[in-house]
Amino acid sequence: MWTPNPPTTARAPRLHKVVEPLELFQKGNVANPHTSHCLGTGDILISCLGDPAGNGKGSFILLDGETFEVKGNWERGGKVPSLGYDFWYQPRHNVLLSTEWGVPKALRDGFNPADVGKGHYGRHVNVWDWSSHVLLQALDLGEGSIPLEIRFLHEPAAAEGFVGCALSGAVHRFYKTQ
Repeated sequence: MWTPNPPTTARAPRLHKVVEPLELFQKGNVANPHTSHCLGTGDILISCLGDPAGNGKGSFILLDGETFEVKGNWERGGKVPSLGYDFWYQPRHNVLLSTEWGVPKALRDGFNPADVGKGHYGRHVNVWDWSSHVLLQALDLGEGSIPLEIRFLHEPAAAEGFVGCALSGAVHRFYKTQ
């Protein structure tokens, strides 16, 4: 059963904890956090757009779900995509898929179409092994794709989903193969 906040605090929300940028840098060499999902373990997984210098880096940071302390990077194996943005996971199929937006330094001053040709915007859906946290594959959606929001079907056993692309306006279907 769901219940509202106690009457004494319902109209006085407050912050529980702020995860400072310095902590993200020190414990994960990441910056520009974007998408967060609560995991079955109780931890919180957050995708990041880049590193502290404003370069692209498709990394993830893991927070303790009780204390909100930064535990460190989620990914393992040393191989990390050059860009990051959104993600969705499907443990039943042992997979996490992530997308790529743009280099944080390029995003600061707004969208410049010339930056697409310079490689400052993404074009891949990245496939991760859920249990080992290792990058397995990068699906190239083509120049000017800029894949953003990615979702599996809302069926726990589904091995397929969709990703919407910003610049091309395309919606791509992805699915598991043999």
